[in-house]
Amino acid sequence: MVRKISVLLLLMTAIAVCTFIPGPASVSASATVPLWQKPAEKETTSKPNGATHKKREFVFGDGDVYWSQQISGKKNAKPYVITVPIQGNSQNMMFRYRAYNESKQPFWQAVTLDQVKTLPLAAGFVETEGRYIWLGMPIVYVDKGRGTIEEHPELALPIQVKQSANGVVLEIRLPIKAGYMSEMWALESREPLVPWGEQAIDQIWLALDVTQNAKWLYDGYYYKSPSTYEPTSANAYWRIPENYVLRSFLYTGGSRAARNMGYVMLKTSLLQQEPEGYWKTLPRSLWLSEDYGIPDGFYDTRFNTGAADLMLRGCVQYAEESFCQAAQKYGAYFQRHAASNHYVVNGIQSGWLVADYASAKNPAAQTHVSLNHQLAEINFLYSSYLQFGDPTDKDLADLMLAGVVNLGTRWLLANGDLHYAYFPDGTFGRADYPYLTYNDLVETQRLYRLLHGTEEQTIARLTASKLAWMQKNNVAYR
Repeated sequence: MVRKISVLLLLMTAIAVCTFIPGPASVSASATVPLWQKPAEKETTSKPNGATHKKREFVFGDGDVYWSQQISGKKNAKPYVITVPIQGNSQNMMFRYRAYNESKQPFWQAVTLDQVKTLPLAAGFVETEGRYIWLGMPIVYVDKGRGTIEEHPELALPIQVKQSANGVVLEIRLPIKAGYMSEMWALESREPLVPWGEQAIDQIWLALDVTQNAKWLYDGYYYKSPSTYEPTSANAYWRIPENYVLRSFLYTGGSRAARNMGYVMLKTSLLQQEPEGYWKTLPRSLWLSEDYGIPDGFYDTRFNTGAADLMLRGCVQYAEESFCQAAQKYGAYFQRHAASNHYVVNGIQSGWLVADYASAKNPAAQTHVSLNHQLAEINFLYSSYLQFGDPTDKDLADLMLAGVVNLGTRWLLANGDLHYAYFPDGTFGRADYPYLTYNDLVETQRLYRLLHGTEEQTIARLTASKLAWMQKNNVAYR
């Protein structure tokens, strides 16, 4: 039963980093970001050259515009062309993008538009006085089904830079090929989208990946597919419920780009929420299928609780009723999941450990309980209670916390680290993440102290032991 968990380690680490990025950016937010106004939304469909073209647009109250365009072909045809005129002197127009050194470490590179005829094939920022554009990277892919795409980078065309009498014209060409889809997105503004120059801001944006290990696409956020998912390939990406770039936008903020793209990403996530209240993991997980009989389209509590937490954050930040309703809808779904899929842990107060995974196609499946999943769920329920005041959220969180506490030091390994999970047969196993669970423990303690006025001693002991192990093993953490 014990299995390595390194497949999604990079992803979970990224999520943890973006949850706990320090927030100097938010300090200057009031000076750089105007008051929020709900944008107008529009989606259109057309049929150029026998293809299907879709465009989604958000026009914000501050004048900023986000657009995303997707074209799918049934037969080969000339590329679909999008033009973006920019007035001014091209010597004063800069394209700032993320490049990589020989050690594959990212750094900011810049070119002026008078020096190039095409832009590097990368997402980046075009900046000149009175015109600021965050450009996505053109992408061509095949839809593999089950929420998975396969990128074909050899088919993507770089953005052309054409000099004009009034400045330059960016010409974006989206290939139209039978069986393929092409996309492009941008956020345009009359004001700077990111306050560059502060080291914290520059480093935060370097860490936000929408082109390499992750893709921001028309219908959501995609992450590199692990080899244990089906379908998969070297260039496959799957649509994941939790968006770690969005997490940074909501928890760090500090820019027009973060504020406006955060809203767009939340609205896009809403479209993927099931009527029951959860977000499906659409690919098939080989190990979940083999170990527990769980097929494709399953429920993953960690990614779902993360997605719902973002909705809860958006509810507060944007005062958007649809985000509030989405968070509450998920909370109701989780209440039902917990009632049907838990293990009772006896103690002074009986507690529950809630299963990590479930499937409507195999409701009898019993899975393990990861400590980090359990803590994240407790944290969401406490946060939801603080926002909406529903006592059933706090009651379930207390019941689940008792499940953790009743096992006490059984979570501890001899070396001070923590067991990753509790299994249906009552055993513990698997290697824990380097610091994700520590962050969850810290947040659980913060919320418990806020609600109960004192520290939870077992949580304090687990936190201290995990921290000591991290320090002994030189684990960097945030």
